Amino acid sequence: MSRRRDEMGWTRAETDVAEVMIWLRSNHGRELSYADIAAGVGIKDGARLRRAVKVVRVVAANRGDRLERFMPSADPARRRVWVTRYMRSGHGDEFCARDAMSAARAAMTSVKDMHRATTFEAGNPHSIARQEFATMAQAADECITRVSGLDKVGSQVVRTENTSLLMQMIADLEARLT
Repeated sequence: MSRRRDEMGWTRAETDVAEVMIWLRSNHGRELSYADIAAGVGIKDGARLRRAVKVVRVVAANRGDRLERFMPSADPARRRVWVTRYMRSGHGDEFCARDAMSAARAAMTSVKDMHRATTFEAGNPHSIARQEFATMAQAADECITRVSGLDKVGSQVVRTENTSLLMQMIADLEARLT
């Protein structure tokens, strides 16, 4: 079954992505909610718009630009409104740093979860691939060890309480291994 295409040969999903991308680039740096994007582009706020925004995030990353994750607005007038911002390559501010730190913390949580799960499977005698899980656990351990050295960068980048907890976790892990 073929997809319906317009006179230019584009599907509706491709057209949606292009329209959202063009509109977001023209609103560079502004806080925008799904309702703002829907009103600007003319697509109803729903699954169709959310799919287009997900694809735009990937397209922006490929171009070197960035579509931030949706976070609560920093504007007191828009309290409890989840917003994003499109940032062109080479532009950034304190809100971009906030988004980057949030993404970094989420990534480290995922790495810690990966390390815990793969270490368990590597030690499980009934595991289907103990050696592969041991290799992945070692890679996660090396990543955690590398990131734990970020306390030298400064308190603005890494919170000291998180770093000390990470250092303690690494010390416990090294003590168990030796």
